[in-house]
Amino acid sequence: MTKIQTRRASALLSPLRSAAVGLMLAATSVAAHAQSGSPLSPGRLTVGCPFVTNTSEERNTGFLDDNASYGIAQIPLSVPDGASIRIEGLYSQVRYFSLQSYDGARGGNYIDAIADARIAANGGGALNANPALLPTASYGTGYTVQLRFTDPPADPAQRAPNTLYVGAPDPRVSPTRVAKQIIYRIYLPNPGTSDFGNTAIPRLFYTGPTGEIAFENTPDRRRCDRIERASQSTRAVNPAVIPGRNIIFEPITRTQDQVLYPNGDSNYLRAASSLNHGDVVVIRTLPFRAPPLPPLLRADGEPDVHYLSLCHYGLGTSAVASCFADRDTVVQPDGYEVHVISTLAARPTAATRARLVNWQMWGETRSELIVLRQLLARPGFGGDYLRAVNNPELPLALTLGGFAPEITYCRSAVFDANANAGSSALINACRAEFAANRRP
Repeated sequence: MTKIQTRRASALLSPLRSAAVGLMLAATSVAAHAQSGSPLSPGRLTVGCPFVTNTSEERNTGFLDDNASYGIAQIPLSVPDGASIRIEGLYSQVRYFSLQSYDGARGGNYIDAIADARIAANGGGALNANPALLPTASYGTGYTVQLRFTDPPADPAQRAPNTLYVGAPDPRVSPTRVAKQIIYRIYLPNPGTSDFGNTAIPRLFYTGPTGEIAFENTPDRRRCDRIERASQSTRAVNPAVIPGRNIIFEPITRTQDQVLYPNGDSNYLRAASSLNHGDVVVIRTLPFRAPPLPPLLRADGEPDVHYLSLCHYGLGTSAVASCFADRDTVVQPDGYEVHVISTLAARPTAATRARLVNWQMWGETRSELIVLRQLLARPGFGGDYLRAVNNPELPLALTLGGFAPEITYCRSAVFDANANAGSSALINACRAEFAANRRP
């Protein structure tokens, strides 16, 4: 079965299952109970809960990237003086992995992230100055990351090595906050490997007054089970986006949008779309240099970004319809990528891989959120989406220059008539026809 077929079968078998992470995460068990007026009281975690894994095939909600897999662990809101928590893992056969921390299940809960490019292997080793590069450690090499119950330093240069900051300890409990969360993210496993890159998921260990406890042997097991059971019936929170007639990309800002569980290494552009306004969406963008499989350096220079994908999601469901990862796209002769999203019935004849067009089928809702996801840009790179995120009031053409993506609605006949004219002439023809004949 394909990923799409597997996801649809899973949805039919278990309609209440929800994702745990993504661009936005379903509110966890405590939030679900708070909304129903019956706050969850699992009791205070004393050690924590080991990683529970999921993919878009298992729980398709929460704006997941379908090239990604996730593990979610719960840790206490605070630990006794002298106690500590660490994570032990192995470098995986994947494009990217990271460990990230969050505080409760509410908007703006992101705390900190440490990506593979910023984790040193056990025994030491140099880190790349360019975080877009893959780690220098070989697959299967071990690493250890310490959790620190303080806020991350404002100056990245002051960070302790191999440390994930989880925020200051706080004994207060609320309906949306009974634990802090650690999320393990995997993006784009190497071809032929498992969802987690043929590597076991990391393990957590608690060291306290009574000695060391592995999280899989936690005394909090009943509390962990309650949290997990309740999380199965939650729904994802959607952004407050209503598709307008004039489709545009805009940056997602974590503070203004109150994003739940964002990837701290990612910056996003989004565009709201609807079949009410057009049957075919056309996107034109420059490709980004991304790491290949080892050897780590490309013939055309260092990577610009660690990872890039274009995904589209159902508004109202947050379910991923499909994603294109950077390594899977085809490029036009003029050096640009052309992406098309449409229903099968409206698919242009020329929207095929053989014609160097990246086509994705529209999902199961009339309105969709189209998202460009960019991870860990090279320092100084002009196409770094962070430039747009930091200046959301400016047009993307000013903050991103030639790397600003273009997007418009189109008709199949117009697309086919201009498919051989080059990507610029193609999208201009689509834009002009849409402006003249757009639906009311």
